[in-house]
Amino acid sequence: MNRRNNNILYRISVWIKTFYYFLFSIKCVNNAEFLTPIGTVREIKSNKKSLIRFGDGEFNIISGKGIRYQAFSEELQFELKDIIERYIDSKGRTPYHLALPSDFLKCNGLKLLKKRVYVASWSFSRWFFKKNYDRCVQYGDAFLFAKEYEEIYRYLWEGVQTVIFVHNDRKYAEQFSRKYKINTKFVQVPNKNAYEKKEDILSKIYEEIRACGGIKIVTLVSAGPCGKVLVKELSDKGYLAYDTGHCWDNPLELIK
Repeated sequence: MNRRNNNILYRISVWIKTFYYFLFSIKCVNNAEFLTPIGTVREIKSNKKSLIRFGDGEFNIISGKGIRYQAFSEELQFELKDIIERYIDSKGRTPYHLALPSDFLKCNGLKLLKKRVYVASWSFSRWFFKKNYDRCVQYGDAFLFAKEYEEIYRYLWEGVQTVIFVHNDRKYAEQFSRKYKINTKFVQVPNKNAYEKKEDILSKIYEEIRACGGIKIVTLVSAGPCGKVLVKELSDKGYLAYDTGHCWDNPLELIK
């Protein structure tokens, strides 16, 4: 009985916090500008930038929490904070373009009430963004890789000779190669806690880049929060990389 009561009290406390975050982020964006999916692709292509996408998982880790497929670590927390703070401090003049989930940040918070899962998943992220990262800076749209935008995001690898496909399942690399008719090299990552293998993954990516001569190569990364760090490391060394997330196996859906 005590365990049951404790569980009920815990759930009540969670929803009280969620209501607080929801209430104080009904209007979330005051200063930041968000590009459209097309605008995001144009920004990336015209300036030869890599792409990093943040969502609720990254905000959770920055705030000190783990997520289902990536345990919390202070090192990862520091690296994610550095990515967004460096981007803001330089007014976006980094080798990577940072994209955030504009659909869920720009909308009136009351729109989240359409689905309980929206309130549960996004109230904290909206509040956290408003408190820390709603600055006068231009963000891309992290929902660029929603299934509705395939005809837009495919231009990111137009003219590319080789794609290094970083994912936990080879079959998606093979599907990509068949669909887009591009030479594709596969680098496998764990489906959980990929960050712990960051250096091994980077080593394999660099090995593939060297083997291909480093010309007209793009790296597509699906590796959770670790993927953000991988793209940052690659872009700092002058390589193009796009944090696609799991659009290949679990595509994003726009807010309805």
